[in-house]
Amino acid sequence: MEKNKYSKVLTVSLVIIIIGIFGTLGYFGYSLLNENNTKKKYTDAANEFEQKVLGGSSSVSNSGNTSNLSMNALNRTSDRDKNRDKQYMEDYEIVGTIEIPKTKLKCTILNETAPRSLELGVTVMYPPNSDVNITGRNVVIYGHNYRNSLFFSKNGQLVNGDKIYILDREGKKVTYEVYETFETTSTDTTCYTEVSDENKCEITLSTCTDDANTTDRRIIVRAKEI
Repeated sequence: MEKNKYSKVLTVSLVIIIIGIFGTLGYFGYSLLNENNTKKKYTDAANEFEQKVLGGSSSVSNSGNTSNLSMNALNRTSDRDKNRDKQYMEDYEIVGTIEIPKTKLKCTILNETAPRSLELGVTVMYPPNSDVNITGRNVVIYGHNYRNSLFFSKNGQLVNGDKIYILDREGKKVTYEVYETFETTSTDTTCYTEVSDENKCEITLSTCTDDANTTDRRIIVRAKEI
């Protein structure tokens, strides 16, 4: 009798463990699929911007992947001042794209830092609404760290000598090389206005550390044109 009771308890325990394992695998599988879909959408948006800026035909399919993220297929409106078209993701103007081979990132750079724009790409934080690839200026670009592979989540892996490529809306692509990485607090903005070479374009990438919820720290990556 005791043996049968023990067997039933063991069977129930094993069933619970199996259900837990499959539930966990299902959760991680769904998270990975969602992450890959999100990455494809913002990479497609960057490729489409690149094709339009460089004057070629877009290689991005119109399967609906971009619109599923409410990007409105990169709406274009006339820019009379500079005789070119602006491109948008929702209400945010695209000022360029960023590629970081080390972290396998390619996405758009948007002109305004806001909760929604940070879900669509990385953003210009300083100077506000600035263009990119400006000689003698340090442009600060902010992106979320989602603790996975999206946006600036892997910026902590970057080291001196790593390359970063930025294409601006005039079709100019600049190669940057990382020359400094460090951590600081969210209120420390001293590096925002620092320029190491007035004859070069410079960028500063900023994102949260993995433990930013408790420490409020930021990972800073500085790079300049080569």
